[in-house]
Amino acid sequence: MPIYDTGAIDNKRTPRTTRLSIRASNSGRFFATVGIQVYKIVNSGAGFDNRTFTAMNLVGLSSIDLPNSTFTIDDIPADFDTFGVRVITSELGGNNIAISITETKNNNTQATTYTTGNLTKVDELLFVYATNFGGHSVTAYNTGTNTLVSEIPVGLNPTYPAFTPDGTKAYITNNGDNSITVINTATNTVIKTFSVGIAPLAAAITPDSTKGYVANSGENTITLFNTATNTPIGSPIIVGNSPSGLAISPDGKRVYVTLQTDNAVAIVNTVTNNVEDTLIVGTNPTFIDLSPDGTRAYVTNELDNTISIIDTTTNTVLAPTIPVGTKPIGIIVSPDGSRAYVGSETDGTVTVINLITNTVMGPPIPVGPNPIIIAITPDGSKVYVPSIGNNTISVIDTTTNTVAATLSAGQNPGGINITPILLF
Repeated sequence: MPIYDTGAIDNKRTPRTTRLSIRASNSGRFFATVGIQVYKIVNSGAGFDNRTFTAMNLVGLSSIDLPNSTFTIDDIPADFDTFGVRVITSELGGNNIAISITETKNNNTQATTYTTGNLTKVDELLFVYATNFGGHSVTAYNTGTNTLVSEIPVGLNPTYPAFTPDGTKAYITNNGDNSITVINTATNTVIKTFSVGIAPLAAAITPDSTKGYVANSGENTITLFNTATNTPIGSPIIVGNSPSGLAISPDGKRVYVTLQTDNAVAIVNTVTNNVEDTLIVGTNPTFIDLSPDGTRAYVTNELDNTISIIDTTTNTVLAPTIPVGTKPIGIIVSPDGSRAYVGSETDGTVTVINLITNTVMGPPIPVGPNPIIIAITPDGSKVYVPSIGNNTISVIDTTTNTVAATLSAGQNPGGINITPILLF
């Protein structure tokens, strides 16, 4: 996830900059997410920790051959003694973004003073959040250096971290005290903790960031919550027995919920918040992930060691299933939709699936004992696998499909996720 920054710009000279125009364009073949920020520094000697953001935009840019591959924002106020601009790019196309920043002076002259080539670039800055079930905490790591950033106390037996699309907030499900802890990822501090249903497991945030859903495994419901107020909305939605994993479609219109003891997946309409269909899959489906275009859902069937594939355009289960390792639980689809990575708890391995042919690629990758959930970086280059059995996190290089690093974790790390972009 490249980050481009002008650094602190001294604006005390005449003519003085009063407005900015910022343009970002995608010159590559893949979609990219771009965050644009303008900040002022009241005391320039205090450094970047003293920044105050005055404008923030988060946009998606299509590939160069499609509409909406360019975004421009004009007339951004910049009449500050010291200011700067930061542009953050993510997803597969993140390295193909061209940036230009045009200043307008108080004498109405213009000059393009910054382009991609003369901005300071940081190649990667993302956070990995791992939930420590036995330690009642979340540990945050920098993916660029694979170093520990912070350990944050949360509720009892945290199981899964979900992020808002801009990466500014993390929602941690606390299985042991029926709550969700909300974390400000800029400061790694707790904003709020609120109650949900019994034994919450997975959670997900809608693409527009306004709502979240959490699977309450102990009461056969999912809870809908407001991300602005961090409070539940209405009554819990009855979905079926033992909901565990869930995923939201890219258009935000459907929630797919795995029902372990029903051997099924419930499909919830997010407009009506009612179950509109239930599909039978394998035995004890545990987690689910969607293809980037939302046309396929992939389900881990824990007790028959397979992956079920759902065609979401017709709500049908496709045959055959894909055999994987013993007790598959976590699954993640790569950002380009070409592969899936599946953690097998009993085997202590990760299976790689070619999603073009729906076949297993090569031998399983050994990781630590009892891998549960899996996460992948937005550019698809690294997969993070926590091992609840030995308190480590394995980092897989997806180019070679080998373990490139092993990180020390908290007590019983099970859930894991990666910030999609850091908009702060």
